[in-house]
Amino acid sequence: MTELKKYAAKVLEEAKKLGADYAQVTVSESEKREFNVDGGSFSLMRTLFNRDVSLTVLKDKRKGSVSMNRFGDAEAASLAKDAIDACLSGQPDDAWEYCAEPCEEEFVYGAPQCDTNKLFIRTKELLENINERYPKIIMEQMITDHTAAKVVYLNTNGVCYKTSKGKYDFSLMYSAHDGEKGTSFFGDGVSLKNLDRPVIEEALLDKELSQIQAQLDASPMDGKFVGTAVLTPGALGEIVLGTALYNFLSDGCLIDGTSIWKDKLGEKVADDRISISFEPMNETMVTGSRYTSEGFRAEDYEVIRDGKLNSFCLSRYAANKTGNKPASNDSSCVVMKAGDRSLDEIIAGIDKGIYVMRFSGGQPAPSGEFSGVAKNSFLIEHGRITRPLTETMISGNVADMLNDLVGISSETCVDGSSVLPYAAFGGVTISGK
Repeated sequence: MTELKKYAAKVLEEAKKLGADYAQVTVSESEKREFNVDGGSFSLMRTLFNRDVSLTVLKDKRKGSVSMNRFGDAEAASLAKDAIDACLSGQPDDAWEYCAEPCEEEFVYGAPQCDTNKLFIRTKELLENINERYPKIIMEQMITDHTAAKVVYLNTNGVCYKTSKGKYDFSLMYSAHDGEKGTSFFGDGVSLKNLDRPVIEEALLDKELSQIQAQLDASPMDGKFVGTAVLTPGALGEIVLGTALYNFLSDGCLIDGTSIWKDKLGEKVADDRISISFEPMNETMVTGSRYTSEGFRAEDYEVIRDGKLNSFCLSRYAANKTGNKPASNDSSCVVMKAGDRSLDEIIAGIDKGIYVMRFSGGQPAPSGEFSGVAKNSFLIEHGRITRPLTETMISGNVADMLNDLVGISSETCVDGSSVLPYAAFGGVTISGK
């Protein structure tokens, strides 16, 4: 860590020599130990090393940012020159703002040390568990790894953050097959601080493996109707929360004025049961950042509280451009408040609808309109899941869906980067062949 800090200081010194009014640098070293499984068999074990340095400078209110993966005195000078040169193509802007209060803090979190033997054992165990419980699942690819990183952030205002962090990642891509029958592929994953439990018990891995195997007899649905869409935590994050974040709450849509929520701060934008926050300090999060990209100490914050818009997801720059308050972190580690009914109870109250595990579609419109294919889905009829579906389209408007909530489950998926429930929304158009 000492050497990383010395090199960060060297880069800042080079930037100041070239006339930077402000500079910040992030220097990191990481080590990844990885196992690959292809077609159900171990295919690769490797260790990867990476070094990275990124520099941002301001000169005459113009910003320049560059990065490289080489260390050395000559590289530090070259990086500083490239950053200053990058400023020349920018326009002066008074909105840039970076942390100016001197401080020095050190953070240690996640799993900084790797137990390689246990990682292999848990990987092998996971394969065996899947083969025993779900013999029709074909593991197209599984990547399991541990990444440890040491990171130093330094700026010319005297801010210094030193971080040691790490995580175990399990990433699965699989489908089910039985003779000529096969399902659509499905991706699953979880990030962990430790390997104390069998991995199949983490997040929703066991349940979703079971559901994919149950989709072997999927068939198209005839007709079209407006009904209720039950979204799994993964689909909820993709369809609803992703759209709300990027189309309604983020820097770009608020700076260019396309956000339909731009004048809704403090007003109702969703059902009263909906509360959404970003919580990198939540103990279930594996590697949530402790500071923002502009050098400010990160804190948890609420975006929507009891259906009312409590905050935008803005950087300091975007906040200054729009006259709004900046977000307290870089809007990672999303948490949606759980409900008071089980998933089964919610489904029992649905006359006709669809259960969606994965969505394949284009980027939603700024208004929140979306349309695409409901992959790995099931038909819901008269309060129960009846059969798996193929070739089924869903469409709707995310802003409208947030105000047409049918229910939020008491169960949540904790996957190391988010805590999300199942959620059911009405007013969704469901179309078969």
